[in-house]
Amino acid sequence: MIQFVIISRIKLKKQLRCNWRSVSGKLLNKESILKETPINFNEIPGPKSYPIIGTLYKYWPFIGEYNAEALDKNAWLNWRRYGGLVREVPGVNLLHVFEPEVIEAVFRQNDRYPARRSHVAMLHYRLSKPSVYNTGGLLSTNGPDWWRLRSTFQKNFTGPQNAKQYVENTDDVVREFVKWIRDSKLSHNEDFLIYLNRLNLEVIGVVAFNEKFNSFTLQEQASESRSSKVIAAAFGSNSGIMKLDKGILWRIFKTPLYKKLVESQQYLEKVSMDILLNKINFFGKEHERKNNSLLESFLQQPNLDLKDIIGMMVDILMAAIDTTAYATSFALYHLARNPECQQKLYKEVANLLPTKESILTSDVLSKAVYVRSCIKESLRLNPVSIGVGRLLQKDIVLKGYLIPEGTVIVTQNMVASRLPQYVRDPMLFKPERWIRGSSHYENIHPFLSLPFGFGPRSCIARRLAEQNMCITLIRLVLEFEMKWMGGDLGIKTLLINKPDKPIKLSFVPRH
Repeated sequence: MIQFVIISRIKLKKQLRCNWRSVSGKLLNKESILKETPINFNEIPGPKSYPIIGTLYKYWPFIGEYNAEALDKNAWLNWRRYGGLVREVPGVNLLHVFEPEVIEAVFRQNDRYPARRSHVAMLHYRLSKPSVYNTGGLLSTNGPDWWRLRSTFQKNFTGPQNAKQYVENTDDVVREFVKWIRDSKLSHNEDFLIYLNRLNLEVIGVVAFNEKFNSFTLQEQASESRSSKVIAAAFGSNSGIMKLDKGILWRIFKTPLYKKLVESQQYLEKVSMDILLNKINFFGKEHERKNNSLLESFLQQPNLDLKDIIGMMVDILMAAIDTTAYATSFALYHLARNPECQQKLYKEVANLLPTKESILTSDVLSKAVYVRSCIKESLRLNPVSIGVGRLLQKDIVLKGYLIPEGTVIVTQNMVASRLPQYVRDPMLFKPERWIRGSSHYENIHPFLSLPFGFGPRSCIARRLAEQNMCITLIRLVLEFEMKWMGGDLGIKTLLINKPDKPIKLSFVPRH
């Protein structure tokens, strides 16, 4: 009898090891599922879940230990306590994934229309205004409606040649910005992020709409000016998205956060309509037809109507101003904190552009290897968001667990990118790790750092965003030596990762 119990326990341990072992991120096929019964989703480690409230209590003020504006810190807690897969139930089934092999498995699904559960309140608002919008836009729409928009708009965004045609226009704007910095003699006590927001509004205005906002004039720097209100509306739209996604009260009555979203969207709608109507009124004039803005290309698409274009214009204003400004501010922070990297960057740029009057072309940009590596490394440490979200459209098996359809998966790329098992000296800013042939080069897993997402739902303006950052870094480092005058910089997670402290930089002219 004792021998039988011992043998049974040995068999049970072997079975448990079989169920718990990693499948290296690969999904089990039907034969594997028949051989091994997947473990129930509720068995995945994670915070204790209660009826009705699930794990929402973790985010409640005073009671919970999680902070909705510090999701990176929450993710660190989850990783240390529960491991590579972590289950939460804040109203929906939520799965956090930390291991790059498993992240890859999530993105290798053969979904015709990859879906996500995001911008739920914005979707609700836009669908309530059929006179203005056909859909919720690229950010919040799923299914065939999303694919119609994505497949049409991406023709103007995603090709390498599409971004290259805007190098000259972007460089003109950035050069004006650099001159403004030199002439205004900025103090390091000012938050430079404010001016990066204005820079990116100017760039996207010219590239997307052939529109100048003149946001660095004294008039436009006033709080009630058009450019100031556009920047505020973009932030107002983005900052409450995640809280509204988790909330339910706004569905019953208009909460203050929902009202802020609505007011912000309405102002961006107004600006977009004004710009669009102005362009249409002059559409017949030959000189107006020669501009190569994104808006011009939208107007030539036969399967888009004006409501689709308005939605895309609002999305561009929402996504382009804050996102690129935050990403650029982190890159400047890392370069200013690492003067040896900044010096290498300067040497490369000075070699490519021997004088400040040298023309920056797409060919010059293609040779800026160290510039691009600095951006990659900054985005590894401080990505646009903590990770990428997906809404499962069918049951799958990950690491022996059955993950049911309808589960929201969040890939925790920011935390994973800072783990020593995946990156050597992960907290060091070391651009050389991305340069093939460098003694510091690392063969980093391709799904470890995904600052722009992956696949059909990746950032549609990725090439433009990276190009804008490259041009900004090139022109700033060519003109100034940059010094960091603040303390350690963390993040505030407001859908996208915002610096949690002012960007305090000193700009010392090189000549």
